[in-house]
Amino acid sequence: MLRQDTGLVSILGRKKREEDLERELVELRERCSLLEKRLEEAVEKTERVEKGARLLTEAVYKIIAYLKDLEWPGEEKQPKLEAKPVTVTKEKPVGERLNETEMKLLEEVDKRGVLTVSDCRDHVGKSPEHVSRTLKQMVEKGLLTRERRGKTFYYRRVEK
Repeated sequence: MLRQDTGLVSILGRKKREEDLERELVELRERCSLLEKRLEEAVEKTERVEKGARLLTEAVYKIIAYLKDLEWPGEEKQPKLEAKPVTVTKEKPVGERLNETEMKLLEEVDKRGVLTVSDCRDHVGKSPEHVSRTLKQMVEKGLLTRERRGKTFYYRRVEK
């Protein structure tokens, strides 16, 4: 009987030991797969960094080559300056410096008092963009004032 009990104990002991070994084996496999996953991530990150470094290096070399192409030759030649007589002309009054379109616009402003771009367009026969540019230039010359009401600009003659 003692012999059977001893045999039973040894069988139970072996079975427990096998279960412990299987548990350890499962844990080791899980650790191994986790480490493999981390290794793959590290390799991917390293490859991305290396690719970025390559691209950056190529860009730096391109910039260096571009800058070398822009360098001046060893000696720069100074342009020769010649003394030439300058003719001085007296500035013409504003009325003489106006083109035909500007003259028409001034006449229309004098007639009506206040104008919009669409009013001027009809009178001058030019595109709204052209008329708008011309009126803006006339404001810059000091011939007209521009006042905005909502989306519309109103132009009137500068009071002297």
